[in-house]
Amino acid sequence: MSTRNLINQLGGYRAVAARLGKSPTTVHTHMQVGILPAAWYDALCVMAVEAEVCEPNRGLFSFLAVAGENDAKDAAA
Repeated sequence: MSTRNLINQLGGYRAVAARLGKSPTTVHTHMQVGILPAAWYDALCVMAVEAEVCEPNRGLFSFLAVAGENDAKDAAA
């Protein structure tokens, strides 16, 4: 599922923006880029359940990745 598919299944970017308290432009821009803010994950999961669609994959969101052990050692040096 893409960000566009998710937003469309939830009623479109204007409807999602209204539910999130964001401007339609903000939601549309994130949808176009293809990565949604991690802060929206829980809200969009709730909206997906309400709309009876699959909950979004976490890969659609900008969650921080955990550095590997070697990366952490290199950063500390």
